[in-house]
Amino acid sequence: MTVRAVTGAPVAEVVLDRPDARNALSIEMCRGIVAALDEVRATSARCVLLRGEGKVFCSGADFAAVSGPGGLEFLPAFEEMLTAVESFPLPVVAMIQGAALGGGLQLATVCDFRIAADDAKVGIPAARIGIVVNFENVERLVRLAGVAAAKEILMTASTMTGGEAEARGLVTKAVPALDLEATARAFAQEIADLSPQSVQGAKRSIGLVERALVEARRTHPDEVAEIDGLVAAAYGSTDLQEGLAAMAERRPPRWEG
Repeated sequence: MTVRAVTGAPVAEVVLDRPDARNALSIEMCRGIVAALDEVRATSARCVLLRGEGKVFCSGADFAAVSGPGGLEFLPAFEEMLTAVESFPLPVVAMIQGAALGGGLQLATVCDFRIAADDAKVGIPAARIGIVVNFENVERLVRLAGVAAAKEILMTASTMTGGEAEARGLVTKAVPALDLEATARAFAQEIADLSPQSVQGAKRSIGLVERALVEARRTHPDEVAEIDGLVAAAYGSTDLQEGLAAMAERRPPRWEG
């Protein structure tokens, strides 16, 4: 089992349980997160703590899953998982230790809150391996952290610490690594102690406001469809194969463009 739900308390947990692979996301893991949320939905939990087992929250997509045609198979499962987290009726708190990179950071952005270790590595290094981040995830990043931070994250492929991410609004709160678990659990418990109808009502209302403000896919369908084409082309490109090979061999990539 790569994802497990821990229920029976006001704060339920969804645990990415693949520490030997730094909790990298596979199709199985994406589906496991959706299934775990369904399990939590059937309980009396009032808040969800999303965390990774081991030293890392989530290192991103499993490279084997995004290489070649597998990338196009991975994307629908990945998007279904992000939508399930984002639309879940209970508040979701991500506890970020070690790293939240690529798809791992995208997973964290759809949570309602992100509590991170101040030394955690946060970023989306897609440009280092030739992946194009799809429109909805760029949109989420811009809504959360703003245009300037989104450009820095995506166009420089740089990583930042949890403390730096807090300063840019990407992380709700950054704390020393030794205090992370206690802080994240206390934060989630504080929410669970509040009125469930108030908290869930607020989440639903804010979600409606966000959706009303973001209508680019409807108002600019041709432009968004063009981006979708770029995403699909990138997953089948030789540049992606070269980017992954260069990373594995610890050498600069030789891009064809």
